Amino acid sequence: MSFDLKKIPVIVLAAGESKRMGVPKGLLDYRSKPFFSYQIEILKKIGFTEIIAVLGNYADLYREKIMELMGTHISVNLNPEKGPFSSIQCGLTTIEQTNSQGAFILPLDVPCPKEEVWNKLATSLFSLNINVTIPEFEGKRGHPVLISEKFKSILRSCSSDSRLDFEINKQKDLQKAKIISVNDKRITININTLEDWEAFKVME
Repeated sequence: MSFDLKKIPVIVLAAGESKRMGVPKGLLDYRSKPFFSYQIEILKKIGFTEIIAVLGNYADLYREKIMELMGTHISVNLNPEKGPFSSIQCGLTTIEQTNSQGAFILPLDVPCPKEEVWNKLATSLFSLNINVTIPEFEGKRGHPVLISEKFKSILRSCSSDSRLDFEINKQKDLQKAKIISVNDKRITININTLEDWEAFKVME
């Protein structure tokens, strides 16, 4: 099955409380702009045309400070305390109904990887006719993950207190999930604390 990478929706999960960070992660200064702005800019440079930003905590603040959100679809999780899976479901309901190419899922606190990562995930998903592809760098799995149209429907029907990794493990049991080796350490980074943030800036 052929695909157009740029037309696959990207769901950016940005509804969290940033409790361990102490400040909203998306507003951290990175290269003279808010980190959230940087993430959206990179996605647009790759060429993605449907970006869904799922907001929750700090939704009003992000709308005020992140001008790049004007070029995205915004979905607001009214119950972000339920966790990331509920935000994924919010994002999935926002995707245009005419889109049938699945969806990428990227947490805000995972730095956007290089275009080749997205391409490898999509090539494997559509050539192997599976439901999810997960990137791996030097034995460590990360994000973004790419889910098929069929898996989108499955996730929408799950309880909101489920977890993406649990649902992916079910797909592995069905031999409908594949780990894809990539050459980009960013897929393994999860910026949760100020120490994580400082380490990321040094790496970049």
